Amino acid sequence: MTPGIDELISGYLDGVLTDEQQAELSKWIEADPENADQFADAILLDNRLHAEVIAAQHKDRNDISRVSIGQRWDDRVSIRVVIALAACLLLAIGISFWTSDNDKQELSNKGGIAATDAPFATVAHVVAAEWANDEEISIGDRLSDQTIRLRSGFVRVVFDNGVEVTLQGPAEYELTAAGKTKLNSGLLTATVPPGAEGFTVDTPTGEVVDLGTSFGIELQEDGVSRVSVFEGEVEVALPDSTEKQLLKEGEAVRVEAGQRIETVAFDPKPFTKIWPISSGIDRSTNGFRFVPPWPPQMRFVRSDKDIFVAPEGHATTLTSSLRVNASSPGEYSQRESLSASEIAVGQRIRSFILLFHPKKAGPRITKPVAGSITFDSPVLGLMVLHEELQASARRFARWGPQNVREKQQLELNGEGGADLITLSEDRRTVTLRLTAGARSGELIRVIVDASKQSTSKSASNGND
Repeated sequence: MTPGIDELISGYLDGVLTDEQQAELSKWIEADPENADQFADAILLDNRLHAEVIAAQHKDRNDISRVSIGQRWDDRVSIRVVIALAACLLLAIGISFWTSDNDKQELSNKGGIAATDAPFATVAHVVAAEWANDEEISIGDRLSDQTIRLRSGFVRVVFDNGVEVTLQGPAEYELTAAGKTKLNSGLLTATVPPGAEGFTVDTPTGEVVDLGTSFGIELQEDGVSRVSVFEGEVEVALPDSTEKQLLKEGEAVRVEAGQRIETVAFDPKPFTKIWPISSGIDRSTNGFRFVPPWPPQMRFVRSDKDIFVAPEGHATTLTSSLRVNASSPGEYSQRESLSASEIAVGQRIRSFILLFHPKKAGPRITKPVAGSITFDSPVLGLMVLHEELQASARRFARWGPQNVREKQQLELNGEGGADLITLSEDRRTVTLRLTAGARSGELIRVIVDASKQSTSKSASNGND
């Protein structure tokens, strides 16, 4: 690192940099992509450290002097270092992060997270939204310490550390800091990837702390909050109390102001409408049916008229290349029209399973099932043949089948009753016409770009 940069960063954190020094630091970061890479690598490691410390605090661990995050860090590393590196990463991507007010250097009373005006989240998707004030937000907008007031519709926000929060209106949601937020009303789902544990959502009746999970919060009009865990674990704590409860996958609690935390039956139905948006699906026709993001077993779902859709875990960055059968826009009715390619190492992706598995007996379903599904980001590739489906089956989360039978591949022989798959010109919409036997079913894996956000606003969502 260039001599003096450490001092500049420290000066920035203390709020004592002159305009000239601020410009010097910004110039250094923008001068060389390797500088940005250094900061990016640092933030990935230190986000994990930050999360581990917060998780340890909420688990009442006494010894957090050393945390394993791919290497052993000295116990003198502090939360202050995490915040410093986070600030540097924001600088590296060209965000103005200069603050001088003393109150922006103070830590919030809860969570030990610095309050700042610097953006730390991006609006990823907006669907049929009506705003409760005049400050409409749009896809691509950067967000900092502010409140989202949604009269109706949906909005999905992606934090810089990978946390994804989706709101269903009417809702009011405060973004206080990158790891500290508050739901004042409405319905919310959150997906927290590895490395971002410790993400917190306060409600008027309690505090929800993520320990690596996907969860939902329904804040009812009477002020009662209901917390449901779809995957992983969360900790629910009462405000101004030592009472807390650890929730695991498939568990739920009800929290009323001034009352104890009450265990209730897990009921995913309130989150049915929000799930497609939180998963990155823009819209679909009646031919598709969504499998919610809580423990289903895809091999058990069957329908004579529906194609089931399920995401395969969190967005992930490829550590080895991924072979797909088709990636170019067009109509595919024959094997010869497929054009195999590979998605490169380092690409950030999200994977979806599309499954048609009819109930009826007999060798084939004579009437094909058809429909289209549109994602909020471009499709990078389609897997429709056995070799690619099987090779990728164990690379994703447990939602999808880990073994693919050869009969589950698409029959692309160009005949009138054969399968047909089309990828739109903008590579966001997949259209299917499928026929399948009751004993096998047919399977498609869709790989979607998760490295950048959609640039178009949706007017509606759900079944068209």
